[in-house]
Amino acid sequence: MEKCEVNSNEIKRLEKRVALLEEYREKDKNQVYELDKSLSVFINEMKNISEELKTVVSNFKEAIIRSTNAQEKEILALKEKVVENEKKLEKLDAKVEQETIVANSEKWKKVTSYVLTAIVGAIIAFVLAKIGLN
Repeated sequence: MEKCEVNSNEIKRLEKRVALLEEYREKDKNQVYELDKSLSVFINEMKNISEELKTVVSNFKEAIIRSTNAQEKEILALKEKVVENEKKLEKLDAKVEQETIVANSEKWKKVTSYVLTAIVGAIIAFVLAKIGLN
């Protein structure tokens, strides 16, 4: 009988342990369920973030392409202006040269012509004066 009582006590103790373990198991199941639910939400959010990042990257690439194209157009326009300005500068340089060097050359020719004409006229006058034509 004493053994029955010991067994009975042992059974009660084991039943308490089993009940406690079942309680822990239920808590663990609930925690696993909550973690699974949280993980599912987290995975969905990560998918959404991934899609949004793809969109951002795509938009960024498009913006870079548009910016690059605009810069290329602007560079071409600036190159055309530089070529145009170089042509204008060449024309202006030729005009300045015409007005300075060529004009000075023509003035020198005229002055030289006047001086030579005056010298020749003086010589002729001197010769005529010596001959007697007064």
